[in-house]
Amino acid sequence: MSQDKDYIFNEIFWVSLGLVALLLLGYAIGSPWFLFSMGLLIYIFWHLRQLTRMVQWLAKNELDMPPDASGFWGEIFRHLYRIQRHNRHRQEKLMVVLNRYKESTEAMPDATIILGRNWEIEWFNSKCESYFGLKKNQDVGQILTNLMRSPVLLAFIESQNQWHEKEGGDRQKALEMLAPDGARTLSIRLIPYGKKYLLIARDISSIQKLKTMRRDFVANVSHELRTPLTVITGYLETLDEHLREEPMFHNSIKLMQQQSNRMCHIVQDLLLLSTIESNERQNLKTDYIDMSALVMMLKKEALALSNGKHQITASATGVKWLKGDSNELQSAFSNLISNAIRYTPVEGEITIRWYMNDEQQGCFEVQDNGEGIAEEHIERLTERFYRVDVGRSRDTGGTGLGLAIVKHVVNHHYGKLTILSTLGAGSSFCCEFPQKMLKSE
Repeated sequence: MSQDKDYIFNEIFWVSLGLVALLLLGYAIGSPWFLFSMGLLIYIFWHLRQLTRMVQWLAKNELDMPPDASGFWGEIFRHLYRIQRHNRHRQEKLMVVLNRYKESTEAMPDATIILGRNWEIEWFNSKCESYFGLKKNQDVGQILTNLMRSPVLLAFIESQNQWHEKEGGDRQKALEMLAPDGARTLSIRLIPYGKKYLLIARDISSIQKLKTMRRDFVANVSHELRTPLTVITGYLETLDEHLREEPMFHNSIKLMQQQSNRMCHIVQDLLLLSTIESNERQNLKTDYIDMSALVMMLKKEALALSNGKHQITASATGVKWLKGDSNELQSAFSNLISNAIRYTPVEGEITIRWYMNDEQQGCFEVQDNGEGIAEEHIERLTERFYRVDVGRSRDTGGTGLGLAIVKHVVNHHYGKLTILSTLGAGSSFCCEFPQKMLKSE
């Protein structure tokens, strides 16, 4: 900075000295202002000439050596040349990083789209051409929602956008949908970063195929098991009637009846779970369920199941109607209540309630003060046949499928199952349903 000031002062000094000399010489020959004006015009012309050379040099946009100049203009040219070299070096480094980024995203197995704030497409990799039919030479800059007219995708984008604006975070919820060509199933995520969005689509066709095979296998095996189990149960009842007076045979038959009934419950739950899973992609039934009446009915069932061994209370406040499949919802809520009764000691308290939470979601909650569940088990509770205590579950007659059924029913109704529990202090199971599934009147 001090060196730049020296050049400025030198320039002012020599210019001032030259103009004073011309003025004195002009007085000597009798024309002071003529020589002064001519000198000033020559000086201005020289600066204009240097400006012209600088503009011509910068217009080339190349790293040519700067024009030769002395004094102040020489320093300007040298500074600009250094800035150009520095910027060119930075540009080359950025290009290397950008090329590596493009190469890495092109190598990704997922389709990736970078979207602007108004959903305009800024960039996408080659997978998007096969997944969505996009074309790089004409679709960059286009609005995504104008190119993809799928109502499911448009509704998903709108819901995610509203969530991000409201919460300021990333919901990380995926949408499963068929690709526009119908040849594959895609799992789509919309991730916000800065003021842009990253849309990632993954081909999950093979996973869906495995899920379908598993569901069909379970359904078919369950159907095949139902008939022989019915026959076995029937013969055991007949044998029990005839051998009731024989203690040894009677006890053995009772044990066989218990195990056959348990197998029948497992088959029944597997068939129900398979039915719910197969319906998850279909339109939801539009029954409007009176939650006050349902809660009171569930309380009566709970009192009958408890047989007076527990203190059971129930309440319903807030929105009255819940849209959905009444059979599925009643089955899910009954599962939560039967679990609470099964794992709460005698004289324990069980609370059943329907209410609105702080986010104005409808919540059906079953709370108890039983033994509670250790934290490491909570995440896996909704897995099929997962048991915290295998021996206790068998003694109480549980099949290990109840919470899996609850989870699928709640998901089918666009809701979420939340489980809170403290070992030794009880548990809370809450089914949360969004506003679109509620109706006041």
